[in-house]
Amino acid sequence: MFGKKFVKNSFKLLFLLLALNLASSAIFGQNPCLTKAEADKVIRTIKNPLKVKSKKKIRREILKMQEKQIEINQKVAKEPKKDLIEKARTQNRNYLIRLCGIFKEYGWLRKNTLKKEGLDAALYLIRNSNETDIQRELFPVIVEATQKGLIPKGNLASLIDKIRIETTGRQVFGTQIKIKNEIGYLYPLENESNLDKWRKMYDLPPISEFIKLIEIRYRTIVVRMPQPPNLKTQNASTLNASQNEENKLLGLTEDEDEILNIESSLVNLNVRVLTKDLIGTRNLDLKKEDFLVYENSKKQEISFFSTTDTPFDLVLLLDLSGSTIQKQQLIADSARRFIDLARPNDRIAIVAFADYVRIVSEFTSDKKELFEKIQKLDDSGSSRIWDALDFTYRKILKSQRKGRRSAIVFMTDGLDNTLMQNPNRPVAGSFFFSLRPSKTTFTELLEKVRKNDANIFSIYLDTEYAYAGRFTNAKSFRQARRTLKMLSEESGGQYYKASQIENLSGIYERIINDLSEVYSIGYEPNTEGEKGTWRELNIKIKDRPDLIVKSKKGYYAK
Repeated sequence: MFGKKFVKNSFKLLFLLLALNLASSAIFGQNPCLTKAEADKVIRTIKNPLKVKSKKKIRREILKMQEKQIEINQKVAKEPKKDLIEKARTQNRNYLIRLCGIFKEYGWLRKNTLKKEGLDAALYLIRNSNETDIQRELFPVIVEATQKGLIPKGNLASLIDKIRIETTGRQVFGTQIKIKNEIGYLYPLENESNLDKWRKMYDLPPISEFIKLIEIRYRTIVVRMPQPPNLKTQNASTLNASQNEENKLLGLTEDEDEILNIESSLVNLNVRVLTKDLIGTRNLDLKKEDFLVYENSKKQEISFFSTTDTPFDLVLLLDLSGSTIQKQQLIADSARRFIDLARPNDRIAIVAFADYVRIVSEFTSDKKELFEKIQKLDDSGSSRIWDALDFTYRKILKSQRKGRRSAIVFMTDGLDNTLMQNPNRPVAGSFFFSLRPSKTTFTELLEKVRKNDANIFSIYLDTEYAYAGRFTNAKSFRQARRTLKMLSEESGGQYYKASQIENLSGIYERIINDLSEVYSIGYEPNTEGEKGTWRELNIKIKDRPDLIVKSKKGYYAK
């Protein structure tokens, strides 16, 4: 249920955030919106409303401000020029200051004054602003109005997240997503295991439903920022202490054993070394001393090193959806070529998908059996690509044997149904209505990739010329390529592009070669942090600018 303790202590939280985390106290001397005395006066009008004569005039003014702000925000989204961004921010700040002036004169404005659309417009201006100094001054008023049931609880949750991102770098409720270059970035979360419980307290849907709505509505992908953008400039111990105090005030308690200081444990990395042309290398005779490993920009001491040629488990994940129907012969030929090149000790599994995911073959090294099953490939339907990859992790890689490395070769055009949804609400019986987006959000999928060791080698099958304009647009294909590149890069794998069989010449050999020889590196981390925090990795080779190292981008401390 919605905790009274949470609301009562939200006001205290504001000043705790300011005291512990703000670098400057200049804000207190400016008060562009409300002084504490003025805020208290507005709060009193929540209990005892003032009579307002010019209701229609005020409502029209606030609605007009919202209309103008939405208009300029849309322009920024289409063309994010510096001067236009600054103009939008200046306009928003002026509107907020004017809104504060209205509150000073008329007190808190209820629905019977503004009507629902007017109140929603005022909350939009407050919620969708980057003017945190003004938001802080409005904060106690919003807390009181929420406590009295005059505004939806989600508005307070959004405001708390906005303030916390500016101060601690992390949000409580997952309401804040930054759109940049057509990608949504979910700001770091305070505690993912309690996230949906905390969201429910404020009448917010589960985070997966919220993200899926964003994906479909904007035909975009959402990825999670694993750490605050300014983490390197923050003092970790001070930040952790302040967050613990904030959570106590918020009433968002965690189990005592949920956050623990990380114990020293060996981190094992599989590393591939490529040329600048992204070609695999062999017989370089590299030694432990040639490698430099950095975790969160801090150099690590390598304690274990070897060159391995261990067998691997390879999953061929084949897209047989309608958008790839003209490429299915290419897909089948590619699969046969991979099987033919595999070494005797390597195991291959085959998974195909369209509307549904099916296992064509479990892991086996029997090439004859694999060739026979490839002959039976025949499917069609819409694309639930993200569900297919999630299925591969859950159902196939779980049977991977110890001592073997794993990889996924992913042949697809990347067009998940989510990226092909009509942003307008489709009517029953239309094509868009029949498209079922993946249940798995891209955010969830990318997190699964980050937490696993399998390398993803994605082969993009270009279908844009054949299908653009029929049920997709150029943005859908850009997003499709982005998703494949992200999945490959985060896993330490690689992205390829192919439009015809000739483009695949050499790709099979390169992937098999890359997987055949890797460097195994182990170290005991000397960086501070808590359980579940993200550790960013950077691996280099001394004095060899001609070589590129491929490995995981990072890991979550256990």
